[in-house]
Parts: sequence; C-alpha cells; structure tokens
Amino acid sequence: MQKFVYFILKFKEHFVFLGFLFISLSLILLGDINKIGGFRTLVVASIGWFQKNFFLIPNISALKSENSALRELNLNLYQKVMNARIAEIENQTLRNLLGLKQRLEYPVEVASVIGTLSIDLRNFAIIDKGKKNGLKKFMTVRNDAGLVGSIALCGDNYSLVELITNANVKVPAIDLRSGVLGVVNWDGSNRLLLRDVVKFLDIKVGDTIVTSKHSLKFVPNIPIGIVASKKEEEGELFSVIEIKPFVNFSIIEEVFVIKSVNDEEIIKLITEYEERLKELNKPPEKSQKLQPQLLMREKKKQDSLKNIEKK
Repeated sequence: MQKFVYFILKFKEHFVFLGFLFISLSLILLGDINKIGGFRTLVVASIGWFQKNFFLIPNISALKSENSALRELNLNLYQKVMNARIAEIENQTLRNLLGLKQRLEYPVEVASVIGTLSIDLRNFAIIDKGKKNGLKKFMTVRNDAGLVGSIALCGDNYSLVELITNANVKVPAIDLRSGVLGVVNWDGSNRLLLRDVVKFLDIKVGDTIVTSKHSLKFVPNIPIGIVASKKEEEGELFSVIEIKPFVNFSIIEEVFVIKSVNDEEIIKLITEYEERLKELNKPPEKSQKLQPQLLMREKKKQDSLKNIEKK
C-alpha cells in the first residue's frame, strides 16, 4: 500500500496532466463551440487516420453498407443501359418498317404480333388486326426481313397467321440468280428445304430465294432466305437444298399484311379443296359401307385440285 501511494506521489504531475488532457478532449469532442470547430475537425481526422492505418480489424457493418450501395448503383446503371439498348433496337425496327412500307408496291397494314400458337406441328402467330382493318384470308404476311406466312383465319379485330414453318405449307419459289423454280417447305425440325429441284439445275450456296409468281397464296418477289447448303445423294433425282430464312421466327414483333389476294374464284377452289380434305380424313362410321366408285371419284377431284394449287 505504501508503495502504491509512493508511486502516485512520485508521478502525480503526470496523472494530473493525463486527467486534464482527457477532460479537455472530451469537452472538445462533445462541445459545439465555433471557435474550436477547426481544432475538433483536426482531432477527429487524426483519430480516423490512426484507426485506418493501425487497426487491422475492418468495420464489417460499414463494408456491408458500402457493398449494398454499390450493388444498387450498379443495378440502376445496368437498367439504364438496357433501356437505352431496347429503345435503340425499337427505333431501328420502326425505321426499317417505315422505309420498307414506302418501297412496297402493294398497300399494306402494319400489325403487331400479340401471341403465338402451335397445333400438331402447325405454327401460328396472332396479330392485332382483322376484317375491320381490311384484312382477308390468304393475304401475305411479311416483316422487314422477309416472308412470314399468310392469314389463315380472320376475325373482326384479330387474325391468325399461318407461318411458313409448317409442314403442310408449300411456297412456290424461285432462285433470283438462275431463275430455277422449286417449292420451299419446312422439314419439321429447324430447316427450310427447297424441294423439287433436279440435280443438274443451277443452284449455288449463297443464292437468294424469293416467292415466285406461280404462287396462289403469296405475293411474288418476297424474300424467303438464302441457300445454306446443297447435297446430292447417290441414287436420288433431286438435290437436298437447305434454306436459311431471313426471318427470325423466334422474335417476330411487327409485321406487314399485304392487302392483295388472288381471284375470288381461285380462293373458293382452295377453300373447297381444304374442306374436302377434311372430309376425306374423317374415319368412316362403323355402319357406313365403303363405296369404291365414290372414293375413286373423290380421288380424281382431289388430284385435280392439287394440280390447281401447284400452279
């Protein structure tokens, strides 16, 4: 005990100095006096520098808050960039559509694709225009890239567009360079094929394929695609020609409906042919007896209608 008292008495000046120093610093940090504002700032800055350089344990709470703020800023900047890109793409698409509309020979109706539909390997697009806009069945549908399809059903305000990516759709086509004729047809996977082209005919990779004037449904000279490959299999009369379509069918947004159809009589023949096909595809009733003569007569009518459609 005496040693402790002796130690305090010996260094009392130091203890008094440290006590007053602690009290002074506390008053400086807690006070709000303008005269010592600069000094207080200097002290706080010095303490911050000391903590930054000599304390190895980081402030976890501050780091989390900073990371959260940076992530939010990054998200906002990314969203602004994406909005700018989307606006640029939409602007370019509208410019292309406007320029194409001015170059087309036929009157057109601009429509938006509002939905898609697939029924038994038959792909359709639903557009927001119909009879009230002057649209009719069998009108050709395209976009700024090329051929999309034709109107299969037409309501007052909406229409169903049958895409050319259907196994039952056959598009009479022509090679722009050589004038070779063929029929473009979807093979059921992801390819368009140019069929009925004999091996010795002049078709080359890179040729542009468009609709021909022999089509009953489609307006002529609508771009379809380019020849991607040509194969000649042994023992086969026809070449296997793959077409890369100009249209990206996965992202169709805006289309043109060309307000031009063939003669009403031809359309009537095609409609009758489709209805008869439906009747022939129906299975016979159990109580109904098959009549060979009637079937042969219907077969002849069907063949004649097929010849008309190919023209």
